[in-house]
Amino acid sequence: MRNTHRWILVGTVVVLGALAIYGCNSKKKNPMAPGGGADVTISITGQNGTSSFSPNPANITVGQTVAWKNNDPSTSMVHTATQDGGGFDTGQLAHGSTSAAATITTSGDLPYRCSNHPGTMTGTLHVTP
Repeated sequence: MRNTHRWILVGTVVVLGALAIYGCNSKKKNPMAPGGGADVTISITGQNGTSSFSPNPANITVGQTVAWKNNDPSTSMVHTATQDGGGFDTGQLAHGSTSAAATITTSGDLPYRCSNHPGTMTGTLHVTP
């Protein structure tokens, strides 16, 4: 009986160790920093069935971080903020969630859109040097 408990304990430690290693390595795959604490947070809002980014345009300077928070009143709506032509992409944001913070390294007007609603939901980051 003692050997059985010992093997259960050893197995549990091995599984927990593997999960810890996997969790640490998986975070390296995301090029955006963890959410929260961004210099600017853009709200995803909605009214009368139409969703939008606010503020739009958002004014920032090169080097600042930006995050997006899904505040759409429709709790079933999932959104993204995806830069046109590549760059930043928040991935799918469920209601109430905030994206990881993206560091903006280029100046100019950076258009982006929700990849789920590309024709109706667009935004611009106005980035000054």
